[in-house]
Parts: sequence; structure tokens; C-alpha cells
Amino acid sequence: MEPEPPSQGKGVVATGRKLIGATNPLASELGTIHGGLASNVLSIDLAIHGCSGLCVWIFSDWSIEHVSGEILTLFDKLPDHGFLQEDEIPRVGMRFDQLQMAQDFYVTYAKKAGFATKIRTTTFDKITKAPVNQAIHCNRDEIHESRVKAPMRKNTISAAGCKARIYVKFDKDVQDWVLFKVNLMHSHPCSPRKAVHYHEYRKLTMHAKCVIEDNDEAEIRPNKTFLALSNEAGGPSNLGFSEKDLKNYITARLRTSNVNADVREMMSYFMRMKDINPNFFYAVKLDEDCKFKSAVWVDARCRASYEYYGDVVSIDSTHGLPFVSFVGVNHHGKSTLLGCAVLGNEEITSYEWVFSQWVKCMGTAPQCIITDQC
Repeated sequence: MEPEPPSQGKGVVATGRKLIGATNPLASELGTIHGGLASNVLSIDLAIHGCSGLCVWIFSDWSIEHVSGEILTLFDKLPDHGFLQEDEIPRVGMRFDQLQMAQDFYVTYAKKAGFATKIRTTTFDKITKAPVNQAIHCNRDEIHESRVKAPMRKNTISAAGCKARIYVKFDKDVQDWVLFKVNLMHSHPCSPRKAVHYHEYRKLTMHAKCVIEDNDEAEIRPNKTFLALSNEAGGPSNLGFSEKDLKNYITARLRTSNVNADVREMMSYFMRMKDINPNFFYAVKLDEDCKFKSAVWVDARCRASYEYYGDVVSIDSTHGLPFVSFVGVNHHGKSTLLGCAVLGNEEITSYEWVFSQWVKCMGTAPQCIITDQC
């Protein structure tokens, strides 16, 4: 039988707490740390926290220490409101006509105060399914860190157990939204200077977009453009967006330009064919923003073939692309093309528009249509 290990550090916790003294410095005995170094509870610059099995020295107003597997928030603090107007600070009783207005108000406040937000919970009415209340938290409200390793996650955020949040509910009597709970205390530092670089707030200004587009057309490298914008703003920290955002904008703009170039080339082809042969038919559908949606075209040979072989038409859309071909069978048993179309999407409305335009071109509908779609 193995002997029991000798007791080590017996009474060390009690001794440590006696050395620290009472939490209230005015009640602490002379010679204790609190009694000699602190004047009151709220002005402790050197905080000593005693807990079971561990004494932790903290030399900062902001600190979160892991003790016995738990996170103890020792200091909560208000963000700097010195540069905010009174009506820009959330308070209980504030009213908004719409829920989105309440969300926008808190996001604007958070950006100026130096933190980011997220919608934590939303409760919906069981009958109307409309939202009736919502909780919007500081995005560092988590207690436990994610189990996913940081390199595998995007936009990593360190957990701080922050309690800053607002609760907004729908007032049925007044038919508007009201803040009924507000907590502005944060367990972590808030920095308005750094907040502009949070993913939620990064945004390219109109001036930056113009400079990026001009430099991209002049084949100036993105890193040189970012450096020029940084120098103009007085440093990268004053830009409000990253070099990655700049490169993403160039990529998205290039993709859009390529799509527009393809549409312009297609329209140019249609007009050339119409000039060569007036029997060439085409129709193009645009959305509310005058962006390309769908197109149908039928040349003169297809229209002539339909008069002889248009009893049964096969619709082939199995190419893996938004392309549709109208196919008939001639008297030799061979396939003959009767028209083509490009779809913006594969919704029913897109097919209806294509069919209506094709029938309009041909004059009459076929007796039978065969398709692999059901």
C-alpha cells in the first residue's frame, strides 16, 4: 500500500487572502495590500484577486483570467462616449418605427464606440410569423472559444464573455419598436480607431473606387494603388479597408466587365445578322436595372425548317449551361436546329418567356414538345 503524499501548501489560500485584505480598502487592516495601496473599491489601480488554489496579480484595469477552468471578468468598463451626442447613445425607452432602424442605430453606435455587433436571438409571433423582439449583442459575447482551430476559421474573434447588448421589442399599442434593456458595459477594450477594420465595417469609398478603376485600367499593380491610397489617408489605419478588399473589388469589377463585354458582343452579332437577313429573329430580356436576363434567336434557315419539320420539337437543355436548343427531325431522320436561347436562370418564368418568344417568331405552336424536364 503506497503512503499518502504529504499535504503541500496547507493554509496558503487563507494566508493569501489575509495578506490581500478586505475588498473594501476602508475595511482592510493596516499592513494589507488593499489597506495600504487602494483608497476605495472603484479606484484600485493595482488589483489583487484571491481565489481557491491561486492568487493572481493583475496590473491593468482590463483583465480576464482563467481560474479553475472558468473565465472571471474582473473589470467591466464603458466605451468612450466623449465624442458622441446624447441621442447617439442607446438608452431604455428609445423608440424606432422599424426593427431595421433599431439595428442600424446600434450598429452606428458600435462603430463609433469601437466594437462590432451581431444579432443573437430573434423571437417571432406564432401566428403572424413576424418578429416581436430581438437581442443584439457585442460580437465578443461568447464565453468559450470555438473548437475549430483558428487557421481553419475566417474572421476569428476572441471570446471575452462581454455582456454589452440591447433588447428591442415590438410595442403593439404604439405599433413601433422600443429598447427595453440596455447594457453598455464591455469586458474588453473598445477602439474606434480599430473598428473601421472590422469585417462588418470595411467599405470602399467612392473616391477609392474611382482611383482603383483608373489605376487598374492603367495596369498599375493593386499593391501600388493601396500604398498610394494609404499615403493619401495618412496611413493604412485611416483607410477603412484592407488590401484584400481592394483586390476583391478589382476581381469583381473585371468579372462584371467580362459579362457586359459578352452581352455587347452578342447584341452586335444579332444586329449584324438582322442587317444581312431581315428574316433573322432575336429577342432579349432585361431586368429592372437593364441587366441581361435571357435571349432567343432564330435564323432564316431555322424558320424555314420549322414549316416542314415543326410538328414535334425537342427541347434540349442538358449542356450544363443556361443554353437551350430547339431541335426537330427532318424527313431523313436527322436532327435539324429550329432555334436557340440563353437563360438567365432555370426558373419557370425564364422558360415561359423563351417559349413565348420562340412561338411568336414561328407563328404557330408545335403539336408536341419533348423535353427531359418534368
